[in-house]
Amino acid sequence: MTAPATQKAPQALLVAIDFSPSSRRALDLALRCCESGEVTALRVVDTEFAARVDAEGVGSTASVVARLRARAEEEFGWLAQEKGAGAFSPMIVEGSPFIEIVKIANDLEVDMIVMGAHRVAARLEEVLFGGTAEKVLRTSRCPVLCVP
Repeated sequence: MTAPATQKAPQALLVAIDFSPSSRRALDLALRCCESGEVTALRVVDTEFAARVDAEGVGSTASVVARLRARAEEEFGWLAQEKGAGAFSPMIVEGSPFIEIVKIANDLEVDMIVMGAHRVAARLEEVLFGGTAEKVLRTSRCPVLCVP
């Protein structure tokens, strides 16, 4: 009988964060699991959402993206105060959330993606094609941990 292989602690985690309670729990879990490694917290500003807002005449795509980016910077500032400076590296990008999450995970060569999972599909599109977490699960080359 052989001895069980020891599992190596992850050295690089990507946390997809939308600042919801489940994504905050995902960040907490990642910080506990990767104490000696690098945790990157990624917020994707959804440009498709901004374009839909523009199409409805509520605001221009550029102004919506700017407001979402400013809000993400503000939220990251609060999280950095709460978790401690240097606990994680914040990153804000623009695009389609699931595509950017998978792309950044590949670019950073992370050991795992950690993200919150929402329980209720809010839109018909999510019911038919899956939400962001499901799309990331289907397309990622690395393990994905979904936190409820």
